Amino acid sequence: MSSSSCTGAARFPPLTPSSDNLDAAQIVQYNYLANITKAVYKNSIVTEEADGSLQGPFNMLLYTPTVAQPWVNLQLAVAGLLVPSEAECAVLGVLSTTKSKYGIYAHKILAEKAGLTASQVAAMLAGDCPASVTPRQEAVYGVAVKLAQTRGPLDMPLFKAAEAVLGQAGILGAIQQSAAFMYASMMLNAGDVCLPSGVEVDEKM
Repeated sequence: MSSSSCTGAARFPPLTPSSDNLDAAQIVQYNYLANITKAVYKNSIVTEEADGSLQGPFNMLLYTPTVAQPWVNLQLAVAGLLVPSEAECAVLGVLSTTKSKYGIYAHKILAEKAGLTASQVAAMLAGDCPASVTPRQEAVYGVAVKLAQTRGPLDMPLFKAAEAVLGQAGILGAIQQSAAFMYASMMLNAGDVCLPSGVEVDEKM
């Protein structure tokens, strides 16, 4: 998958100070998003191009400026419910179904930074949970995959099995993280968000 195969820039053209296409509310949120993404990701992933265009879901958020800060606050709050490696297992579980391009690019990097190996990440993105992960990581991943795939209630046997490993707080964390990243994935796919310049992801994932 490459940037040339996406239509994101046509659906939601980049809003940047240099293009002078931001209104007063949008410029406030642009500055907020540019700063918060640098603070959170510390340049581990590309969230802003050299021309100032925000990457991932962040340019889309500028089109609904009243949603930008609440959306970020939700994502940050939910991420704190699980340790980073477990949170990334939930994200990878969702991505194994949604296949959002920017999500795969970003979370391959972030999952490895959180402690998962490259082979574990690749397997999870492909829909397989490797035997080398911890029981908690496996349970979180299983919940996320099932929630992303299911159109109806989560089945009780899976729920109880995950709860036995994670406890109530843990399964709630898995559910919240899965739901929050499903929101992000829907945005990325609805906007057909492009990859940053020069970045590619494996078509098979």
